[in-house]
Amino acid sequence: MNLTFTEAKLDLTDGTWLCLKVREPAPAKRFVLDKRTRLYDLKITEHREKRSLDANAYAWTLMDKLAEAIGTTKEEIYREKVREFGPFRDFTLTQQEAKSFRVAWSMIGTGWPTEQVDYAPDGERVVIRAYYGSSTYNTKQMSRLIDSIVEDCKMVGIETLTPDKLALLKEGWKRASDD
Repeated sequence: MNLTFTEAKLDLTDGTWLCLKVREPAPAKRFVLDKRTRLYDLKITEHREKRSLDANAYAWTLMDKLAEAIGTTKEEIYREKVREFGPFRDFTLTQQEAKSFRVAWSMIGTGWPTEQVDYAPDGERVVIRAYYGSSTYNTKQMSRLIDSIVEDCKMVGIETLTPDKLALLKEGWKRASDD
């Protein structure tokens, strides 16, 4: 269960209670009314809004136009950009583990590619680099991705937003992540 909250307080009556003023009361009520007796872990992190859906739609529109211009697919352009700009993690696996892992990782989504980048020092295992799709990107990462797509479009003569309008699109992410 994920809840967002704006305020918190401690109540020291009958133990130590952490009270949260949540934005989504329904799931909180369900949790409390369920009268669970198990032990739970709670991790509190600062809230971050997802990037602008308008910006995401713009990126896909540009990739579609670019794909048509250069004779490929928007999905292939996207995977290429994810490999170029996205965060990744390296895994050291046996050949058999690597096969299964690569299939499972790629099933998360279009922008979750993998590639073998090396062999482990023991020579028996391989190093698989797994890239995270742009749905996990923060504002700066997504901004770099879109900037690169815009530059590629300009190189082949595809019209893009003016720098001012592009800045407004990115400002939408900044405002959302500052809340």
